[in-house]
Amino acid sequence: MKTALVMGISGGFGASTAEALARQGWSIRALMRDPARLPAQLRGAQVIAGDAGDIDAVRRAAKDTDLIVYGVNPPRYDWKGSALPMLENAARVAEEEGLTLVFPGNVYVFDPADGPDFDEQAPLSPPTAKGTIRKAMEMRLQEASRRGAQIIILRMGDYIGRHAPSAWLGVLIKRTRKGLAVSTPGPRDLPHTWAYLPDTARTVAELAAVRERLPAWNVFHFRGYRVSFNDLAATLATVSGRQVTLRPFPWWMLRLAAPFSVLFRGLLEMRYLWNRQVNLEDGLLQRTLGKPVPHTPLAQALTEIGLADS
Repeated sequence: MKTALVMGISGGFGASTAEALARQGWSIRALMRDPARLPAQLRGAQVIAGDAGDIDAVRRAAKDTDLIVYGVNPPRYDWKGSALPMLENAARVAEEEGLTLVFPGNVYVFDPADGPDFDEQAPLSPPTAKGTIRKAMEMRLQEASRRGAQIIILRMGDYIGRHAPSAWLGVLIKRTRKGLAVSTPGPRDLPHTWAYLPDTARTVAELAAVRERLPAWNVFHFRGYRVSFNDLAATLATVSGRQVTLRPFPWWMLRLAAPFSVLFRGLLEMRYLWNRQVNLEDGLLQRTLGKPVPHTPLAQALTEIGLADS
């Protein structure tokens, strides 16, 4: 049986991808600092206790596997100090063992001034420090592809998902006595790029199924949804049958707390993405899969994550 090591299995991308791979017949293994945090829906996974920052632990976990799914987020939002060192361990093990490594990319590597439409050939010109780190991570993986690993990067927008603890949507949408309130961090009529995690997970599973005919270095864009907050509110009202109110996101609160919070400073740094459009073109992904990319209608996705519940 094919075995996938999922690093970051307690996060939204890792958990969703593990579920999709398991449905395709993969055996799932997880490397976890705290095995008690294994998602309930993945109780059949083999858990290896260890830290992504420990290369020996990564080697133990990756032994006799075929695929590494890298869904790790740095602890305490410490991208500058942790992101590249942790990825280095996974990249080196993929090189040593000749493994396929799947990495969730995002739009931070692009400058919206170069858009709004971006395909895989678009220049990487990140306008922020965090985007520069994400670019460096992709460049490290490209180096790994020249050293024996196979790399699959799937660039996506902001996550939508039931089990996505760090996703924006859970922060922006709140239940009120009268219905639902949606905080808008940018212009209400500006399309924003979103990725529904069950769709991205199915896409990863389908790419893994055809990995033997892929080259060593692969970058794909996942189009997902291009939805303004006006459109999101209208869809929410339809699926929930409740009143939906739009209100400005309280950026002022983040600015006040930013001197004391790495997380809030990071969110403020990426605020520009709510004011500029970044569209991911998925033609290459469609051609590679040879069929339509997995896509759940937005109304169905919002229902599945529980926003239609009373």
